[in-house]
Amino acid sequence: MKIFLLSALGALAIALALAGFWLFRVPSFSSTPDPAGSYAGALEKFAAIERHESTLPLSPEGRSRLLTHGHKTGRVFVLLHGLTNAPEQFVPLAKILFASGANVIIPRARYAGFADRLNDVQGLQSGQDLLDQAAAGLDIAAGLGDRVSLVGLSGSGVSAAWMAQNREGIDSVLIMSPFFSYYGHSTLFIDAMAALLSRAPNIYQWWDSELKDKIPGPPYAYPRFGTRSLAGTIQLARALRQQIGPLKASRLDILITATDVGANNALTKELAAQWEQANPGRVSLREFSAPDGVPHDMVDIHQPDARIDLTYPAILGLLQVESSVAFSRRHSENPVSQGNGDRSPPPTENGSAGPCGPGMPAGPAQ
Repeated sequence: MKIFLLSALGALAIALALAGFWLFRVPSFSSTPDPAGSYAGALEKFAAIERHESTLPLSPEGRSRLLTHGHKTGRVFVLLHGLTNAPEQFVPLAKILFASGANVIIPRARYAGFADRLNDVQGLQSGQDLLDQAAAGLDIAAGLGDRVSLVGLSGSGVSAAWMAQNREGIDSVLIMSPFFSYYGHSTLFIDAMAALLSRAPNIYQWWDSELKDKIPGPPYAYPRFGTRSLAGTIQLARALRQQIGPLKASRLDILITATDVGANNALTKELAAQWEQANPGRVSLREFSAPDGVPHDMVDIHQPDARIDLTYPAILGLLQVESSVAFSRRHSENPVSQGNGDRSPPPTENGSAGPCGPGMPAGPAQ
């Protein structure tokens, strides 16, 4: 009997160890470049995206955008919106970059931009989906400009950093409020929770449990997030943290804010130091101070606590773009007028709304 019990306990221990290994192992991610070989090829790739998006119930704000001068330019920017926001989040900044002479692409993430902001698919978005979003933009950008710059915010800051680490052909990468882990908890705890939640049934959480879908902020952003989607972003961050070393991108710039109670700034600073050690002189980190009051989402002009008077000049400086635009603390209108090259779908097209978090300064994946 004793031998039987010992054998049973041994078998149980092995089973638990195997289950734990399966559950907590860091998943692998991949991305295979398929760059456009010409300007015409880039337009064909974007047209394919437009055709696909025309079959989805997206809002005009939720559709991918392409701002082009009608020919290949010296620079091209790929802008990646936040996890529960939509391409519209980056349109004001995109128009400034376009006015500087560059072409700009804002690809939509897989489950972003739906007209029904309370849809039940947003929580299905995975870390791989974020990589696919970045890859689609970079593939198109290869035919739009000579120097490719990639910009990501929050969850898409993780995928942008992954591309900086793994993909050839990128001149510079700027990540803002990167969501490498959650604020206020140990990295080990968040990693364990992400491993569990990425495999558990999805649960939706309101950014603001009292205001719910009445939360102030961008009218196209989702007022809630899915636990699996958030966990999937952390899973991608876990994989990236194991790869830190020589960058494929020529430069990596990181912009964070001290008032961010969503993303783990301490971990971001640790990773920045590791990147700098492996890439001397090619990595920078800048942090807005607490008195600046810059929110996690430092891009969307419709955030109630937006400080684009501080963030836009800093972003443009890091991107090495000169602009004569004067920024006020908040903008009720786009900072610059609609560019002639804006190929974003007109409001009359079929479709409706999309992701990065609404006006919550604590929103980790906006």
